[in-house]
Amino acid sequence: MITKRYIFLALSVLVTIYLLGIFTGHYKYFPFNLLYSFKSQFIIMSESKRNFDIGNLKEVNLSIDNTTGIYLTYGQSNAANHGQIGYEVKYEVYQYLKGKTYIYKDPSLGATGNDGSVWGMVGDKLIKSNMHKKVIFSNNGFGGRRIEDLNKEPYLNHLIKNYNQLLRDYGRVDAILFHQGEINHSNKYGNSNYYKEFKILVDKLKAQGIIIPIYLSRTSICNNDSDAGLIEIQNKIIKDMDIVFPGPNTDLLSEKKFRLPDNCHFSLLGYEKFSDMWVVSLSKGI
Repeated sequence: MITKRYIFLALSVLVTIYLLGIFTGHYKYFPFNLLYSFKSQFIIMSESKRNFDIGNLKEVNLSIDNTTGIYLTYGQSNAANHGQIGYEVKYEVYQYLKGKTYIYKDPSLGATGNDGSVWGMVGDKLIKSNMHKKVIFSNNGFGGRRIEDLNKEPYLNHLIKNYNQLLRDYGRVDAILFHQGEINHSNKYGNSNYYKEFKILVDKLKAQGIIIPIYLSRTSICNNDSDAGLIEIQNKIIKDMDIVFPGPNTDLLSEKKFRLPDNCHFSLLGYEKFSDMWVVSLSKGI
């Protein structure tokens, strides 16, 4: 039996769609920013949204030495699988999840999204440039998460668990590659607490014995908006915090050819440039 509650809900949805149609038609503008913020605020993704599908992946028993790079990745959608898919790794690039290692393939394990990521390209280019002979990624990105969210469960626990398992199985982790900021744009949730919240994250990691380099992307662009103030805060974090080092500045990749039609996530050409930036950043620290 259809209850009054469901009738009211259905009518509310219809009215919203109708008003949105009038707004869009009259002003010739579709409010992507509004809907993006609404989704990020009210739709809380559970851990089940992460990619744990190993059905088509090949598990490997991998031996490592000091020429192997081992990296955790963390952040929001541009650190996960929300960009253009289509790149296939050419060299010995691997991914690690729940104590097992697999040949790398997009969408990468452990992160949200069903599409492409930058990390396969980064791995190949680190190997091609002779910085490593093998590269292992443990991917922990989660779409639409604020810096405030990444300090808390279940997001931080996922990262810490993978760190401890990598430490157990391979003896070390070289760095955390961190890309987040688009949702802390001043026009969305604000950047006023970004410095404080990032320091909380660093302090929590240190309390868990995770005292390794964190390479921090400078990033704010999403939906054509940029936030110079947030970039300044991220630069100050790099200057002030002892284990934080400069990662890419992806606000430099603002041209449409580098982004998908949402003007937020990266195209394959964007990933080409983004991965080059990661190699430059990591080459200064290896």
